[in-house]
Amino acid sequence: MIEINIGATVESRGHEIGRIERVVLDRENYEAAHLVVRRGGALSQKLVVMPLRWIVGSEHDKVSIDRSAEELENLPLFETQHYVRLDELDQEHLEHPRSKVKPSDWINYFVPLVANAFGDPLHTPGVVVTDQMLAPNESVIRRGLPVESSDFHKIGEVQEVLFSEPDWRLSGLIIARGVMVLSHQMKIPADWVSKLEKERIILNRTKEQIEAWERQQK
Repeated sequence: MIEINIGATVESRGHEIGRIERVVLDRENYEAAHLVVRRGGALSQKLVVMPLRWIVGSEHDKVSIDRSAEELENLPLFETQHYVRLDELDQEHLEHPRSKVKPSDWINYFVPLVANAFGDPLHTPGVVVTDQMLAPNESVIRRGLPVESSDFHKIGEVQEVLFSEPDWRLSGLIIARGVMVLSHQMKIPADWVSKLEKERIILNRTKEQIEAWERQQK
C-alpha cells in the first residue's frame, strides 16, 4: 500500500523541491491520475503536475523522486490564469465551468477600473480567472476536504490518501475526526466512497453506521 500524506515534502536527490498539495483521481475507477506539487518560495510559488511514475519511495511525511533540475522546471502548471472582461465573465463560466475567480485577485478588478476612469481604453474593467488543468472525469482531493455520510452529516476531513500497488487505485482515506485536541484519525475503506465532489466526499454509509463501525474497532 502507498500512503500519500497531503502536505508531505517531496525530495529529489536529497533536496526538498516542494510539497504535495493535492491528489487528482479519476472519478470512474478511483485510480490516481497525478499529484499536484507546490514549488518555489513565498513570492514565487506555483502548482505543478507531477507524474506518479516519478515516485521511487514514500514515507508518512516524505515522497522521494529521482529527477534532474531541468525535468523539474519543465513540469506543466496545474493552474493557469487569464484576464477576462467583466462583460464576458458569464460566457467564460459557460465555456469553462471549472474556472474560478480568486478572491486575492480583487486588485485586477480595481486597477483597470481606475485606469478606465481616466480614459485609458486599453484597460477595460475585468478580473483574472484561474483555470485548473483537470479532465472532465477527474476530481481533486486536498487536505481538509470535508467527508460526509450518506445522510449528509460531516464526519471528518481528509488528511491522507491510501493507494494499492502497483495500479495506484484508491484503497482508503485517513480522515481527522473531532475538533483540535480531541481529534483522532479514522481509516475509511475505499468501497465506502460513493461520490467525489468538488467541495466534499460523500460516503455510502449513514452517520449511525459509521459511528457503530468505529465503536467496533476499539
